[in-house]
Amino acid sequence: MNTQYFTFPYVLITLLLLPLASSKNSYNPKQIPAIYVFGDSLVDSGNNNYLPLNSNAKFLPYGIDFGGKPTGRYTNGKTVVDYLAIHLGLPFAPPYLGLSKNQRNKITTGINFASAGSGILPETNNKTLTLDKQIKLFRRVIKNNLPYIFNEQDELKRHLSESLFIVSTGVNDNFHNGTFCGSSNFASYLLKEFSLRLQKIYSLGARKFFVINIPAAGCFPMIAAKSKPRGKCNMKINRAIFSYNNGLTNVLRKLQSQLIDFTFMHSDLYQFLLDLRETGYKYGIVETWKPCCPNDIYGDLKCYPYNVTCPNRNTHLFFDVHPSQIANQIYARRCFIDKTICKTWSFKIL
Repeated sequence: MNTQYFTFPYVLITLLLLPLASSKNSYNPKQIPAIYVFGDSLVDSGNNNYLPLNSNAKFLPYGIDFGGKPTGRYTNGKTVVDYLAIHLGLPFAPPYLGLSKNQRNKITTGINFASAGSGILPETNNKTLTLDKQIKLFRRVIKNNLPYIFNEQDELKRHLSESLFIVSTGVNDNFHNGTFCGSSNFASYLLKEFSLRLQKIYSLGARKFFVINIPAAGCFPMIAAKSKPRGKCNMKINRAIFSYNNGLTNVLRKLQSQLIDFTFMHSDLYQFLLDLRETGYKYGIVETWKPCCPNDIYGDLKCYPYNVTCPNRNTHLFFDVHPSQIANQIYARRCFIDKTICKTWSFKIL
């Protein structure tokens, strides 16, 4: 990171997150041996770089605060999943499509299957790794790769049951060609479909789930810019998404009552983003709806390759339509240290 960005908020958050960086010294990583990631651009670590898609995350300024080069992450630096890995004392989960067969045969600490633009439903974007495709790839890893590491079936079963399965998806399903199409009826349908996918992952051996709900999309820069007054969240969109999120915990609890050893942690990204719009100033965030890239509020508000970013990325809640690294850092603090936005049922990773 350029030294001009070592401002007060950066130093503040760095100090706040020291327990995350040092937790691997006090936390026993054998409790959670690996993290397997499913979902969309909020948690994609580079899979879309290997698909025939026009991915802006292949180019700067994406990754500008991640060693100064793009990583396929849809933000300027680390994602929430990266901070979770740090907290657990594990390496970042690499993108499945970026691994060679030999590498897949050796990795024991988890893999990222997430794909930007994907959704719960295959028809949301079948050009990406849909959630169904991600689950199929995970099944392939269990069948073709993990047996090279775990010779005994009981050993493999134990590995999967002790690993953490992170799932962050659903927001893209609510949009069609850029138009919001969510409703309470659609939310009910989507929850049923999501439940079926979670059961598929469970049937493959997963037992511990970390589920992130749908963010408050009505507050995304491209939507807030069209609201009146400008910058205000679109509450019609947020209410529809809240309907889904409100039912999500019930779905997870139902699965826990029906499936042996099914446990979960629920992470409230929706409320976190709403809260940070109001309290971001405490962390030095002064722009709570304008994107950092592009550094204006006109046009389609998309961050294109080699766009110039805002002067200080640590003052923005959003990097583009996605949370900035500073927002993800605060999220990690609130989730893993303060324990205010993540709730566990029957198992602990904190």
